[in-house]
Parts: sequence; structure tokens; C-alpha cells
Amino acid sequence: MLRTATWLKATATPDSANVGFFGRVARLARVHQEGAMNRVTPGGKRFRYPQRPLLGFSPADRERIRDRLLDYLHP
Repeated sequence: MLRTATWLKATATPDSANVGFFGRVARLARVHQEGAMNRVTPGGKRFRYPQRPLLGFSPADRERIRDRLLDYLHP
């Protein structure tokens, strides 16, 4: 369900920009991102979903971003 960009929403202010899931979809995304407990069906049994990160940066991504930022700041 969350595999497409259809569910991502973007908001912006003069000081920030955010891209993420909002509302009911945000709760579902958080359950999967963190591996939390949720009901399988409304009023049904609770189930601990395995952690399945949807968003985020890998350590290699973080290193690449840091290196590019440092190259930009100190050419």
C-alpha cells in the first residue's frame, strides 16, 4: 500500500520543508517503521509487526551526504 509516492505528502514553510506520511497512513507507516503493536483488523487481535523501515538513511547514505556537505562548505 505504501510503496508508491501517492501516500507521501509535502508541506513547506519559509523555514522548513517536510515530506512524509500524514493522518491514518502515518500511523500505519509508523507501525511498520518501528515494529509496533497494532490490530490486524478493527476490534481484532493485536499483533507485533516486524520492523520494516520505509524511510531513512543507511550509514553509507549518511557518510556520502556528510562528505558532499563538507566538500561544499570547504571547496
